[in-house]
Amino acid sequence: MKHIKRSLILTILSVLSSGIMAQDILWDVDLTGFFDNREYKYPGQTSQTFFGTRLSPEIGIGVLNNKHRIMVGGSWIQPMGAKKDEGSLDLTAYYHYESPKFKMSFGSFARTQLIETLPAFLQYDSLTIFRPNITGALFQYIGHKGYGEIYIDWRQMQTEKRREAFIIVGSGRWQPGIFYAGGNIVMNHLARSKNATEGQSVTDDMVVHPYVGLNLTRFVSPLDSLTIQCGYLLSLERNRGIGTWHHPQGITAEMLAEWRFIGLKNTFYAGGNQQPFYPQLGSQLNQGDPFYQAKLYNRTDIYFYFFRNRFVNCMASVNFHTTRSHVDLQQQLIVRFNLNNESWKKRNEPSGKNRLKNIL
Repeated sequence: MKHIKRSLILTILSVLSSGIMAQDILWDVDLTGFFDNREYKYPGQTSQTFFGTRLSPEIGIGVLNNKHRIMVGGSWIQPMGAKKDEGSLDLTAYYHYESPKFKMSFGSFARTQLIETLPAFLQYDSLTIFRPNITGALFQYIGHKGYGEIYIDWRQMQTEKRREAFIIVGSGRWQPGIFYAGGNIVMNHLARSKNATEGQSVTDDMVVHPYVGLNLTRFVSPLDSLTIQCGYLLSLERNRGIGTWHHPQGITAEMLAEWRFIGLKNTFYAGGNQQPFYPQLGSQLNQGDPFYQAKLYNRTDIYFYFFRNRFVNCMASVNFHTTRSHVDLQQQLIVRFNLNNESWKKRNEPSGKNRLKNIL
């Protein structure tokens, strides 16, 4: 009996070790070039130009058919015209699990792992460019008719000079046919620094955004896509030292149309000031676009794809930002190139509709 047990244990250990020892070397290289010229006169915004490159290589190992992965790397951002010591380098290091319906990551990992690009009132595009990694944990579920994801991003560690800051984001969508429904829920927390002065208080920012929409793509030939969406936007903000809750609310509407390499996206908001603490705290608290301080705001993007395939996404756009008092102009050129061990194996296959998404 002891001999049988010993043989059984050795057999199980042998099977497990052979599976684990069958390791694959994994790699990923992501290069993003960005030009973003902002000619803003709106008082809640800053007129400025961003011009630079971002290189994000990763290497790691995968076991059990790459369901379990450990990846390390970095993300180097270099502004054009700046000295090399004026660039920035962030560490990438994370564990990733992947199955057909469930994925998770833990550590410091690229924001491009997200299924859904967050709307501008939740994630400002300049923060996406200059803070490419999420530092925390991500959980994702992908079903036949929809998806859901939740992550926590620990944005700042508490020190004598820095205030502790983190954000928790949940997003999801259900789409049984041409109709779809979804939403975003966000909790932003800005704590005090160590040994903080008496006037510094913990501040909270919570956002709820349910929406419904129609995907009319199949009915609008020769257009490649047409979606219409509307939603309700509610923020809850307070400075705990004062105790008063601010609860601005409003409506959102969005229309997206694309034909071949040309696209038009229009976003409209009407309601209260969604960022009442932005003049004092800025992006330490509010991660969204500062234009949402306006009570009436419309953004129209007209964009053009130079390349759009599995490996490259190169897009130029002209964006018009309209408030009650100003019409501001923005020009963008974003190019993203991504290559990894999986796409390299399929490099000679037609891309079809398998296209690399933009970072914004």
